[in-house]
Amino acid sequence: MTAKILIPFDETECAQNTVTYVGENLNKDDEVTLFHVVPNTAAACGLNSPSLTPYFEKERNSFCRMEEKREKVIRDTLEAARNKLINAGFAKDKVYIKTQPQGKKISDDIIHEAQKGKYNTVAMGRSSTSGLKEFFIGSNASRVMHTLNIPVVIVD
Repeated sequence: MTAKILIPFDETECAQNTVTYVGENLNKDDEVTLFHVVPNTAAACGLNSPSLTPYFEKERNSFCRMEEKREKVIRDTLEAARNKLINAGFAKDKVYIKTQPQGKKISDDIIHEAQKGKYNTVAMGRSSTSGLKEFFIGSNASRVMHTLNIPVVIVD
């Protein structure tokens, strides 16, 4: 029986480690979806109001160019992750990339996608930084793990 695996994906090392883990440890007959939630920072590029500070007006174009570069980086990173899974033995026609704009919370977007897409497993990075936070699971991973009634694999 073919299962469906959802990998919430961003450009972090934890996300890369999750792809490696899935490639090395999960069933190669399964379908895998790399799911990226696009933060709503691009909306700032369209802002045009007399209340904006002169500094923001001046720097908006720089910010928007950075956003375009970040979008290209994530597209390239998603494609590289897809190729990594294919090279690990997953069928090319069973490894998907899906992106969507961010809703209120990224964790809610992941939960909604997992439920709507009827995934059997979610594999995701822990995404903590350093110090005390390393002892705890990241808030997105924790919320997903405690909300869904399917296996959630947390990768460091």
